[in-house]
Amino acid sequence: MNKHLLGLSSLLVFAGGIAAQTWSFPLDPRRTYLRTNSDAPLSPLVLDLASLGIAPGQWLRIGSTGGFRYVNGGQDGFRSLIGVFSGSATLLATSMQQRVVDAIAAGPDFTSGGTYYGNLPIDVPEDFMCSRELWDNGIDVPVPPGATHLFLGVHDSLYSDNGDPNGDYGAVVTVVPTPSLPGTGEHLTLTSAVNGTPAALPDVHAAPPGSTMVAELHHPVGFLDGEIYVFFADVIATGGQAPNPLPGLWSANLILLQLGIVPNTPGWTDTWTLQAVAGYPGTTVIVQAGALSARARNGVFETTAAHRFEWQ
Repeated sequence: MNKHLLGLSSLLVFAGGIAAQTWSFPLDPRRTYLRTNSDAPLSPLVLDLASLGIAPGQWLRIGSTGGFRYVNGGQDGFRSLIGVFSGSATLLATSMQQRVVDAIAAGPDFTSGGTYYGNLPIDVPEDFMCSRELWDNGIDVPVPPGATHLFLGVHDSLYSDNGDPNGDYGAVVTVVPTPSLPGTGEHLTLTSAVNGTPAALPDVHAAPPGSTMVAELHHPVGFLDGEIYVFFADVIATGGQAPNPLPGLWSANLILLQLGIVPNTPGWTDTWTLQAVAGYPGTTVIVQAGALSARARNGVFETTAAHRFEWQ
């Protein structure tokens, strides 16, 4: 198996004073780990996580750069990147539906259709979408327990006619800080701020009286269309331990703040706001969002990271 690691760039980027390791990998759009039929695919990009210093429990931002074309003479601007974690580098023949035999579920689940010829099933239940046309160009995902490798490739039903005339398509993998109160890392993400523009980090804010607390919900790559989402909260003493009754859930009381239906709209967000009031110093409001969905990796619910507002 060609690991595609030698000769590829590794560099440091700095954002908000936090150093993050980033790797960029050129990617031929004929590369895939999906099943094919009467086709000429190439092997996927396979990253040995340990060789990159990446371990289970860390969070990665996985996305793409540039674009490719699906058909000869077509638009050179598509970027459908998919990935799957695995407990080994083993990859079976292209005729097998589950080619990544030690696949481990993580990230935003989606369902693939069939091969262009013969409509043979190609879906891999454990894989996830990283970059999608019209939607976001990257997602944040936790490295699951037992993962030793990451397989990356293009999502398509036929690969022999894919091309990249200007050779600019590639995958980008960045180690990002682990959220202080991480969610399940799937279809929905949360950003926050106090009197400012919401961001993923920091996820802990001082909220003096009269300030405006903001939490913004995002749907980066879709696939949760039509599901009910909720903003919910809990209240604890500042410095106290956040309740964690279930993995990815940071609330025992589940105080309902806001709810709605996730639309099939690229770039959609929903915002919750509240003004901090005087008289409650030493109080922290934990805000999180999530959805009840059969598409969730645990089969019941998925959550964003939780953000904390510490009242002054």
